[in-house]
Amino acid sequence: MARQPNIVFFMTDQLRRDALGCYGNENCQTPNLDRVAATGVCFDNAFTVSPVCSPARASLLTGLYPHNHGVMLNTHIAPAWSPGLSPDLPTFSRILKDAGYVLDYVGKWHVHKELLPEHFGFARALADSFGGPRPELVPGSQIAVDFSYGARQLIAGTTGSPAEETRLMQRTQTGIELIRERAAGSQPFMVRMDMPEPHFPCLPPEPYASMYDPDDIPPWENFEDDLAGKPPGHLRKLHEWNLADKDWAWWSRVVAKYYGVVTQIDDCVGEVLTALDELGIADETIYVFCTDHGDAMGSHGHFEKAGTMYDEIFRVPLLMTGPAPWVEQHRVPEFVRSLDLMPTFVEWGGAQPPVGIDGRSLAGLARGGAVADWPDAVYCEHHGEVWGYQSQRMVRTSRWKYVFDPHSVDELYDLESDPGELVNRIADPTCDAVREEMKARLLGWNDATNDMFQWLWVRWNFPEPIAPGEASRTRA
Repeated sequence: MARQPNIVFFMTDQLRRDALGCYGNENCQTPNLDRVAATGVCFDNAFTVSPVCSPARASLLTGLYPHNHGVMLNTHIAPAWSPGLSPDLPTFSRILKDAGYVLDYVGKWHVHKELLPEHFGFARALADSFGGPRPELVPGSQIAVDFSYGARQLIAGTTGSPAEETRLMQRTQTGIELIRERAAGSQPFMVRMDMPEPHFPCLPPEPYASMYDPDDIPPWENFEDDLAGKPPGHLRKLHEWNLADKDWAWWSRVVAKYYGVVTQIDDCVGEVLTALDELGIADETIYVFCTDHGDAMGSHGHFEKAGTMYDEIFRVPLLMTGPAPWVEQHRVPEFVRSLDLMPTFVEWGGAQPPVGIDGRSLAGLARGGAVADWPDAVYCEHHGEVWGYQSQRMVRTSRWKYVFDPHSVDELYDLESDPGELVNRIADPTCDAVREEMKARLLGWNDATNDMFQWLWVRWNFPEPIAPGEASRTRA
């Protein structure tokens, strides 16, 4: 090929990995994304490093953990100590621009309160953080949560507008127009399309709003969780959202609307892929689909994402399709992070990633190569949101997950016997050796990423660190 590939990056907000058919969902219809997974690359163990929009999106741009780029909370909430990502940090968009790419942006931004994508290397941007006024809803379709002193939060409903007039479809068409315009030029391009959906409130139009019968949707395997032995914040989250009395009959109505939005997203994906084919550029364009983080959506009885480190929140969909030699059809079992997309985009663009970033290029994995020293674990963090600042860290292997919470109760889950993360084994004496190994792994990731454990009397309560990629000491 004469030049580096074009890149079309389709990003969603708060999408559960297991809402997609290619990740095992038998109810929600996602044929276009399933086709991407079947003909391209499907990452089975992709994780966001933060459960919150602004930190996760800043990590994707920079290839850095939040503790290194400094965007710790959502930029629009009161406790945020800065307006957003520093323009002095290298981003994949600036590096690609310097490498000869032309970049456009449409949709949700949420990386800085004042600076726009144009300040970070994008040539044009039709960006927003929260997306304008709410559409008119079909009377009687609203599903809401009532709070103690009269406030009400809309959770889901049916949009009265035709599907083609929804913001999701309009943003998709805008992105396709940008692709069409750039395809006529001579430069390689990236078009990034960021959809605020399926973040609540879930407001699909017809026919999507009625596509799923709540009676046909089974409860999540971890819907019934008494939260015993877990951090008190898990129960507090349930009560502060006024969800303790919500049974699956209520939740299934919400999930039905959520699935409706997901299927509408899938149709938008199909329109983009069709446009690439019709323009004759599919064989020179890599298409990437991801999300910023997941959503509890009833798992453990919870809603939203902040405050817990369950897989429903951190494990995300990541799919790619495109031509050889960049993409070869297969499923990837290795642990990867959404921040690894930064050096991946840069490598695809023929440039060099910055020295010292936390991300590692997925280009070799995408083309089917074996990477001998790839870590067998993943490290994630959370710094708070609705309750102000918190400090949580998580390290996860294929079998075990350890969550460190210095202000509460630590968590340890055996994902082999308990994939729903229902039983906290942190105090189980039969897990002592595993717990110590997972603590050592956490400290190893901490040191490798220049994270927080600097005080000696904190470190003295941890075993000797196990660095990422270092051999396991037990069966963890």
